[in-house]
Amino acid sequence: MTENFDAPKNYTQEAASEMDSLHRDRFELLSAYIDGEVTAAERSYVRHLLATDSDMQRLHARLMKLRCQLQSLPVPPTETTAQETAQAVIKKINRRRRRQTITWGGGAIAALFVCALSGIIPGGQSPQPALVEFKSPEVPSEPLMIAVNRPVIPIPKTAAYSTNILDAPTVKTDSD
Repeated sequence: MTENFDAPKNYTQEAASEMDSLHRDRFELLSAYIDGEVTAAERSYVRHLLATDSDMQRLHARLMKLRCQLQSLPVPPTETTAQETAQAVIKKINRRRRRQTITWGGGAIAALFVCALSGIIPGGQSPQPALVEFKSPEVPSEPLMIAVNRPVIPIPKTAAYSTNILDAPTVKTDSD
């Protein structure tokens, strides 16, 4: 039952928004007409509306009055010319470049100064690689003896394994 009461409200809101968009479109069309930015068909349509619609006539009168007032506003005189402004901008850019050059150059000179001082001051760690001296433990100076046929240390005999599929593995030595 409430649906019947809501229908006229929705209809009036849609109609109002449609009328708003119609007025907005007419306003934009009239504004473009005054500025001379319409096609021939649009121009004839606006002239027809101005001849028949009183709201359009009032809107046209208000826009024309606003346009005349805007055009009659005084333009403040400029204090500087475009040439002077361009020269001031170029000076500022050059100043910024000089400042950057001095900053980077000063940083480079300071880094060189620190590097030079670190090489001069004694007791500091030198960045140059140093040779390491290797001292071996004291070894008696007996001549080295090499045993060709008999080793100096007895070498144990290796055990040989024989595997038989049916029997468990048995260990055989070279002396067997």
